[in-house]
Amino acid sequence: MSRKEEILETARRLFNESNTQAVTTNHIAKSMGISPGNLHYHYKNREEIIRLLYTKMREEMTLSIEELPQTLEELREHQKVLIGIQWVYRFFFREMIFLFSRDAVLEKQYITDNLAHRKRISITVHSFVENGDLEISDENIFEYIVDSILMSWQFYSSYMQTLGRPLSMKSVEEAVQYINNAMLPFQKRNIINKKESK
Repeated sequence: MSRKEEILETARRLFNESNTQAVTTNHIAKSMGISPGNLHYHYKNREEIIRLLYTKMREEMTLSIEELPQTLEELREHQKVLIGIQWVYRFFFREMIFLFSRDAVLEKQYITDNLAHRKRISITVHSFVENGDLEISDENIFEYIVDSILMSWQFYSSYMQTLGRPLSMKSVEEAVQYINNAMLPFQKRNIINKKESK
């Protein structure tokens, strides 16, 4: 691991353990046993480090259009990967809005990426409808499901905090369950069973 990568990994660990406001570049340097000048030789400031960590996270999470899940089963497998990535970068989801208030460059980049991410979610849900996994005829409901998936991934950590519940791998997994439950009423087998029970 290069010195630049080591700085990023140390910063990520410290941000997760505490928060980005409490962890300065001096703290990162001290944890690594290097001088602040050595750290600043590689990175200008904390904001640059956070932006690069965000970029790494986004690269790990993002699939190309060709790689998007085509079935609900493929989505569940992809979600397992996403759970791990979100836990590794949990500081970002916990502090997202605050980070934007401190860094307009990060906010602008996130908005651009997020619009593209929403489009990929829309394509994915549309493929579930096309292959028969979901039955959604109402455009408003379709958009609701897309937004529910997006909001769950972005803000479930913050939601846990508002309930006084500690962030854990379990709470990250709960976000996936929330997403699955949002789609559950529209899965064809559930629609068929509901019709048969009438």
